[in-house]
Amino acid sequence: MDRPHTNRPRTDRSPADGALAQRRILVTRPRAQAAEWCRLLQEAGAIADCIPMLAIEPVTDESGCQAIKQRILDFDQVDHAIFVSGNAVRFGLEWLDSYWPQLPIGPRFYAIGSATARALITAGIPCHSGGDTMDSEALLALPALQRPGNDKVLIFRGRGGRPLIGETLRQRGADVRYCELYHRALPENAAAQLGAYLHKPDAITVHSGETLHNLARCVDAAEKHSLRETPLICPSARVAALAGDLGFTRPAAATNAGDQAMLKALEDTLSGP
Repeated sequence: MDRPHTNRPRTDRSPADGALAQRRILVTRPRAQAAEWCRLLQEAGAIADCIPMLAIEPVTDESGCQAIKQRILDFDQVDHAIFVSGNAVRFGLEWLDSYWPQLPIGPRFYAIGSATARALITAGIPCHSGGDTMDSEALLALPALQRPGNDKVLIFRGRGGRPLIGETLRQRGADVRYCELYHRALPENAAAQLGAYLHKPDAITVHSGETLHNLARCVDAAEKHSLRETPLICPSARVAALAGDLGFTRPAAATNAGDQAMLKALEDTLSGP
């Protein structure tokens, strides 16, 4: 299994004495997003095994690219631009840079969660964020989005994303459009990798509901049913409840999908009785 590593020291914890010391954690994040998470686990003393259960792939089909292009060309007419993830920022800014070397001054930028907000801020784009809660509900609670009237809202997301933001803002009177930039897929070799995985992890981490669904599929395909009894750290109470519905017997909910929140939930779970 891939096991990213680092020699970067941490000064705020003692890995040898911590709850994660020598604990084996199965990481399921997409490979591009897994490296930093694995580093944090290893710096906390854990052994991080990475078997991605989700792949993020850009939209490349002709009709999909044409739809994105039209949304980008009309970007100066947008009042509120909402980015739902770091991937939405990455792919969205690539498209915007191609057609808007200087961004129009009209749109106000929003991000779901602190990580997405940091991605925008790093690119030099100030934004409003729902904060550390990392969910759609927190974004929808922002005062600026309570009465959007006839404002034009463009939501940068992947195909088949959660509809709550768009549906709610339409109910509030906004003109909502989507810019669907990427799609999620189950990596072709995920089930085979899980089947060849010989270790018994102390915990599994999942960072989204779709990742959880893919994990459940692969557990069945690989006949690794004992993994359903392994502590499963989820990014929210909603995903933890879904895990229970899918037969996982020990789900635990973090307060959000951010690394520090997930790490705390993992430590709390493994340090308990």
